[in-house]
Amino acid sequence: MTTDYFKFEDEEYDLPLLNDDPRFTAENVVILIIGFLIASAIPYLIPSTGNGLIKAVLITIPPLLAVLYVFKDDMSNIFRMPKPRDIIVVIIGFILMLAVAMIADIIGSTLGIASLADNTINGSPLVLIICAVIQLLGEELIKFIPLIIITAYLYKSIGRKAAIIVAIIISQVLFALFHIPYGFAIGSLLLHIGFGSTVLPFVYVKTKNLVLCYMIFLSKFMVVYAIHILGI
Repeated sequence: MTTDYFKFEDEEYDLPLLNDDPRFTAENVVILIIGFLIASAIPYLIPSTGNGLIKAVLITIPPLLAVLYVFKDDMSNIFRMPKPRDIIVVIIGFILMLAVAMIADIIGSTLGIASLADNTINGSPLVLIICAVIQLLGEELIKFIPLIIITAYLYKSIGRKAAIIVAIIISQVLFALFHIPYGFAIGSLLLHIGFGSTVLPFVYVKTKNLVLCYMIFLSKFMVVYAIHILGI
């Protein structure tokens, strides 16, 4: 393949829209951006309380439809069934995500940045779990769309590795700001959500499989929710 891959990457697949991908057209970029913008606007348009399931569906459907439409001819570098060896990636990614969350807490305590008091975790356990199963897929797509678009626009001018790093930073900042309507301070969002979830885009860059990112994200939510329920 190319020496412009990171050493940790699986080179069997590349990010979509790169290497003269014919799907990298203005029309497809617009479709992806519209899906991203609609999903990003939902938390601003729908109140946080009492509308969890509706909000989860509306956050997930637009970017999912956009991705399915643009990449309908080949999803192999976006969604694939996990293989047995992928379980190791999920476990390591989950551990790293918890470790980064702990680092974010330490940095926050040092700098006086408040941790996130999650005001969205109250309610019926069954409904919350259903909402998480749906919405966390949408949130992965909200990060995925700017990641691939920014990388596609930059990689020929600054190189593939640099383009990916810039794209990850921007997509993580946008993802953090997506949570503003939930009532969190921007500093906390950038630290605990933007920085706190940076493991996931690197998992995608390594594997080119959003299914694994989703599994890690959902596993972390389930563990945090279990701790909340048990009062640990």
